[in-house]
Amino acid sequence: MSFWDTAGRLLNEDGYVFSRDGFGELPWIPDTVGHWFRDVAAAAGVDATIESMRHYNATQMLTGGIDLRTAAARLGHRGGGHMTLRVYAHRTRPSDQRTGEILARGLRGGGDRDD
Repeated sequence: MSFWDTAGRLLNEDGYVFSRDGFGELPWIPDTVGHWFRDVAAAAGVDATIESMRHYNATQMLTGGIDLRTAAARLGHRGGGHMTLRVYAHRTRPSDQRTGEILARGLRGGGDRDD
């Protein structure tokens, strides 16, 4: 069947969102997006993987003040954020520094709020 014969064909209701045939019948090979990302990152001179970008996204949300439940939901985690904290909540320099400043202010009698 040629391209012109298939043009205008309806997508399967239960088809794959990302498919290599364009009609939802043949799924992408799982590593396809990873290979594309690696190639684009290399061309841009960026040392990153999809996983490292996900980790970066999670860490930025958590250190940027996004509440845990919202960050967990954006990452597709259930259970209120337990998995999010276990996997992604690594200490980062800015949040660690901010924590130290808040604790020091509290010890000096300046309260524990970051106003």
